[in-house]
Amino acid sequence: MTGTRRCVVAVVGSLNLDLTAYVSRAPEKGETVLGRHLATYPGGKGANQAVGAARLVPTAIVGAVGRDHAADLLRGVQEKAGVDTTHLRTTRAPTGRAIVIVTDDGENRIIVIPEANSLLRARDVTAALDELDPVVVLTQLELLPAVTWAAAEWARSHHRRFVLNPSPVTDIDDYILAGADPLVLNEQEALLYAALPAEATFEDVVHRLLERVRSVVITRGGEDVVVGTEDAIEHLRVPHVDVVDTTGAGDHFAGTLAALLGSGRDLFTAAREASEAAARLVAMRRTDR
Repeated sequence: MTGTRRCVVAVVGSLNLDLTAYVSRAPEKGETVLGRHLATYPGGKGANQAVGAARLVPTAIVGAVGRDHAADLLRGVQEKAGVDTTHLRTTRAPTGRAIVIVTDDGENRIIVIPEANSLLRARDVTAALDELDPVVVLTQLELLPAVTWAAAEWARSHHRRFVLNPSPVTDIDDYILAGADPLVLNEQEALLYAALPAEATFEDVVHRLLERVRSVVITRGGEDVVVGTEDAIEHLRVPHVDVVDTTGAGDHFAGTLAALLGSGRDLFTAAREASEAAARLVAMRRTDR
């Protein structure tokens, strides 16, 4: 990406090297299962989201990696995708890792070891965003709370759109939530942040979340996408595809959504187009991506 193109989306996020095991089913407590295949892929919620956004608009990633082969691989993948890596710090800690289990039905279970991601500081984020001056700031919760705060505060003080993907689930300061436009989360996360039981309607969930945020987008796998604002709540149909691997689908959705919002799409149109992009991703074999 050249410096003559204004940054539309800045992703403040994690980068990990994924060690992925393919199994027929996930092991139960205390059980050992045989896997069919073991592979290594570039990952991390921030990295995945940046690649998704960069397919559509000028995108930069603000993050941290180590001084190792994993860092070289991850940086190379970002640059090949067209992501600006100028603000990707090199730290003394190893590059982050993730252990991923993918079952035959395409579902996954993930353990993240942050490593270098934990060394990104709030001042690094503020300085990077000052220089990039993005239209949209997108972040998740795989970094330190102070980093999330810095991203939210910069977006608020500069009147930029702040898109928050609150994953993994943890307590979030109301000040950060208040700036989310939208809050992007899956149905399990939505119930947890809304503090409602599983039998609650999604209208109830959205209304509860809208007491704390500006707008909400809830992804429900192959069912639909629920989009809520103070003016309307809509259930958007998603394309039905043969699922191969859902790893990174939510990240791709969030990155695409941020890019479309930065391009001027309204939230409902952006969510529909992002769901189509995520559906195409889960129908592809990772070796083909």
